[in-house]
Amino acid sequence: MSVALQRRSRASAAAVARERGRLAAVVAARRNELGLTQVELGDLAGVSYRIVHNLEAGRTEISLERLLAILDTLGLRLVLDRGAASVVVISNAVAHQYAIDLPDGVGNDTSDES
Repeated sequence: MSVALQRRSRASAAAVARERGRLAAVVAARRNELGLTQVELGDLAGVSYRIVHNLEAGRTEISLERLLAILDTLGLRLVLDRGAASVVVISNAVAHQYAIDLPDGVGNDTSDES
């Protein structure tokens, strides 16, 4: 019985980004560009190897403090852009209960007004 072994081709950066997420792809690409292992990056950033590994695997359960430490070590920065706002529809009763100021014409649900 013979077993055929196939060599896994290196996935393109675009494929990694689709599979794991853009942040994971950027972190992995920059770490590789700098010639660092995940262990070395973790040591330099003051986080465990597992944190780096999970981040690069697309698991996003990471504290902002740890993420910023990793990005800083890699010479990257995080930019938050407001971009297009999402539309959230809530009832006027809920808005009133939680003292949420709603802009005029937002299209809130008025079906449960008292």
